[in-house]
Amino acid sequence: MLTKEENERITRVGPGTPGGALLRRYWQPIAIASELTPERPKQRVTIMGENLVVYRDKRGGYGCVAEPCPHRGVSLYYGFVEDDGIRCPYHGWKFDACGRCLEQPFEPANSTFKDRIRQKAYPVQKMAGLLFAYMGPEPVPLLPRWDVLVREDGVRTIQVRPTLRCNWLQAQENTADTTHTYYLHGHNMATQGLPGGEFYYRPIEDYGWELCEWGVAKWCRYGGEYPELEIRPPLIFPNILRIPAQGRECIHWRVPVDDTTTIMYMMAFEPSPDGERVEQPEDPPVEYLPSPSARTASTT
Repeated sequence: MLTKEENERITRVGPGTPGGALLRRYWQPIAIASELTPERPKQRVTIMGENLVVYRDKRGGYGCVAEPCPHRGVSLYYGFVEDDGIRCPYHGWKFDACGRCLEQPFEPANSTFKDRIRQKAYPVQKMAGLLFAYMGPEPVPLLPRWDVLVREDGVRTIQVRPTLRCNWLQAQENTADTTHTYYLHGHNMATQGLPGGEFYYRPIEDYGWELCEWGVAKWCRYGGEYPELEIRPPLIFPNILRIPAQGRECIHWRVPVDDTTTIMYMMAFEPSPDGERVEQPEDPPVEYLPSPSARTASTT
C-alpha cells in the first residue's frame, strides 16, 4: 500500500507537482480533431488542472493556449479565430499557436510591449483523428507512432469514454490488477446473461507481472475447460494500456483532467481479414460511450 504522502506525490497533477511534471513529459490526447470545424473552431479542455482552449485556425493549423488572456483575464474561448491565431474578444490582443503576442490594438505604433508578452501555449499535433498536446519542458519529443495509430491494413475507430471520478493512477492500477476480471467482468456478465463473459469467467491458476521495455507486461494462466497461458499486452509507462479486445487492437490513454477526475480516449484498430491496405479517412469515426447513469436511465 502507498502511504498518503506517496499517493499524493504521484496523483497530484497540477503545475509544479511531481506527478504533473512526470505526465507533462509525455504527449497526451486532449481533443477529437473532427470536433473543431469552421463553424465551431474552439473547444475548452481541462488537462492536469489547467484550463485551456484548443482551436483550429483558418489555415487549418491547431493551437492550444491557456484560457485566460494575460491582459485582463478574459476567456479566449470567446475570442476570434483568425488565419494565424486567436484574438481576445475584449481588447483584441492576438496570439499565435506558440503564445507570441502578434498584435495589440490601441497601443502606440512604435510600442514593443507586445514583444514582451507571452501567453502559455502548448505544441499540438494531429494523428489518426486525435489532437495530442505536449505540456512539458523542451526539447519537445517525437509523438510516438504507436501501431494502431499508423497501420493501414484495417479500420480505425476512436472511442471517448465517460469521465471517471477517480485519479489517473486508480484507472491505470486497475489495469494491472489481473484477477478483478473474474468477478467484475466474468461473474457480472454471466449473472446478467450478457454475452462475452465466458472469456473472463475461467478459473485462474496463476498470474504475474514483469517489467518490459515499455512498462509492465502481465500474464495469466487459466485452468478449467479451456486452459490457456495468456500473455497480456503491456501497460505502457506512464498512463497507456495496449490491449487486444474482441478482435481489435486497442490503445487506451488515461488522461488526468485534475487530481480526482480522468478522461479516457481509446483508439481501436480492426485488421482487414486479408491483410490488404484500406483507404484511411482523415478523421476516423468517433464513438461516444454514455455514462453508466445514462445507460441506466435509458433502460428504466
